[in-house]
Amino acid sequence: MLSHATILGRAHRLRQHNCQDFAATASPAPHIAIGLVCDGCGSKFMGNGRTKPSRNETGSNLLGQFARDFLKQKLSSFAALPCTETLEMMLANLHLATLTFLHHLTVHFPEPARRQFIATHLLTTLVGFIRTRETAVFFWQGDGFLVADGRIQPLPSNNQPDYLAYQLLQPEPTINNFHIAFVPQPQTVCWLAVATDGWSTPLLEQLNEPRSALILQRWLNVQAQQRSQFDDDGAVAVWHNEEIGDRRFI
Repeated sequence: MLSHATILGRAHRLRQHNCQDFAATASPAPHIAIGLVCDGCGSKFMGNGRTKPSRNETGSNLLGQFARDFLKQKLSSFAALPCTETLEMMLANLHLATLTFLHHLTVHFPEPARRQFIATHLLTTLVGFIRTRETAVFFWQGDGFLVADGRIQPLPSNNQPDYLAYQLLQPEPTINNFHIAFVPQPQTVCWLAVATDGWSTPLLEQLNEPRSALILQRWLNVQAQQRSQFDDDGAVAVWHNEEIGDRRFI
């Protein structure tokens, strides 16, 4: 079972800002599941000593949809399930493709308008997973959470995520901070999740219960009504293996 949901954080709701988080899931072929989340940069951008409004929900939605469709197209073209080496190469190509995509969105802007557009519209994290019958892998650039069977791995950034679009601002990018990590003993994993940094550990632990997309969204809406939760936006993508119930991989 695949499901995803987003929630507008309290701080953004009070300021009448848009939700800057994005979530998506896909199953492009039997026995393959994709989940990813994106988190746009905060609601304000400081430039030249001035505060400018940020619209980085643009970047999170565009990049999230591009990454989902890129992986769907690549994974649906395999006659057999991709091996570990194939997935590793595919994710390296995803990193290059996202940078090319972002570059084409900005190439016709003159400077310094190009740099300002990148800073106010395209700064977003990207955190996701791919699950096949044989393997499971996380990929990410920026902060958030990785979850495998309730084991939660925060991706700390000291409130300074390394956004993909930062590489567009470097004349010759030399540092690759796009990460991948394969899940140990993937065939025994019952559920996976990725989430943006608006989530907390106690809430992530409650994702162990399988929920359809509609029920997950309703549950998330209820959680966000509590004052101590989701001051920031939240996005999550979850996969549950229902093979235990009906002996089939979902």
